[in-house]
Amino acid sequence: MKEIKILVVDDDIDLSEEVAEVLYEQGYHVAFARTLLQFEQRIVDSSYDLYIVDLLLPDGHGHEIIRKVRGLGTSGVVVLSGKLSEVDKVVALELGADDYVVKPFARTEFVARINSLLRRMEARKTQEVAVEVLEYAGWRIDLKARKVFQPSGEKLQLTKLEFDLWLTFVKSLDRVLSREQIVYSIRGRDWAGYDRSVDGLVSRLLKKLSVDPTIEENFETVRGVGYMLRSAN
Repeated sequence: MKEIKILVVDDDIDLSEEVAEVLYEQGYHVAFARTLLQFEQRIVDSSYDLYIVDLLLPDGHGHEIIRKVRGLGTSGVVVLSGKLSEVDKVVALELGADDYVVKPFARTEFVARINSLLRRMEARKTQEVAVEVLEYAGWRIDLKARKVFQPSGEKLQLTKLEFDLWLTFVKSLDRVLSREQIVYSIRGRDWAGYDRSVDGLVSRLLKKLSVDPTIEENFETVRGVGYMLRSAN
């Protein structure tokens, strides 16, 4: 059985140790990062299945960690924070957090949420391994051949970045993706450059996809945040 590795990012030592104790009882391996810098150092040397993140860190904000984790792959993210603001919750979830737990937490509920999330993640991974073709509103994305086919069956010619961008949207239906999340997804964590050029890439992709009006109808630009592709009716 695969060992589950969890990174707790929180500068509260007492609370981190309490979290670790709960997770150890479930048989999980736990590591710690007290700052954003330590988080950056940790992910260079290791990969983790789940990140438990406080929003307020001595040298940065937990939102930055959520963005970076989402750009790295399919690991889970749970925000564990004493902040009660509804805005904080919404922003964290829109950035890609899977759950939000408020401090102080009830141990039994916390364990249930963590175990439930890990089961959902495992189910998603199993489905992704089995799937070689994704479909959206009649469109087909051949993951193995990296080809896109229109509802008519005709192949649509896309560049590598356009293909990766289209795949990112289809795999993230009904979820607002920030420009930074998009960059991490299609470029990878090592891409240092970032500017508004992602808008141009989105525009070029939409122009090619405009052969089908359904795409434009379900695509939304969220001002000040990013983009979202809604599920097709």
